[in-house]
Amino acid sequence: MAAVLCAQLSSLRISAQRAPKPFAAAKSLSSKTNGIAAAPRPVLAQKQQQQQQPAALALEVVCADGPRGMKLKTRKSAAKRYKVTGSGKVMVRRAGKQHLNEKQSRKTKRNLSKMVAASETHKNLIRGCLPYAKVK
Repeated sequence: MAAVLCAQLSSLRISAQRAPKPFAAAKSLSSKTNGIAAAPRPVLAQKQQQQQQPAALALEVVCADGPRGMKLKTRKSAAKRYKVTGSGKVMVRRAGKQHLNEKQSRKTKRNLSKMVAASETHKNLIRGCLPYAKVK
C-alpha cells in the first residue's frame, strides 16, 4: 500500500515556484480595510502593458506649428483686442483712457489713443490666443 501511495505522489508534479498572483491596487489606505497601514499595492508589469495598448489610432496632422489633431480655435476676445500688422508686429491699445481723464492734458489723452507694439513677453501669450495670426 505504501508503494502505491509513493507511485501516486511521484506522478504528481508539484512545482516549488508558483507564478505570483496579480495584486490589485488598494481602494483606501486605512488599516481597517487593508489590515495594515500601507501604500497601494503594485500591479504586475504584464497587466500594465496590456492596458496601455491603444484601442484605435488617431489621425495626426503635422503642421508648421507642430502636430495637430483638430483645428485650433481663435480666442475672439483676443482677436478684438490685438491687431497684427503685415510685418508681424502685434499692436495693442494703451491703458489709462477709460475714465477719470479730466485731469489729463489733451496731449496725454491724444497719445493714449495711439496703439503701440506689444512687449516680447506678451507675444508668446498672444500667439497662443491667435493660432492662425502670423505673429513674428
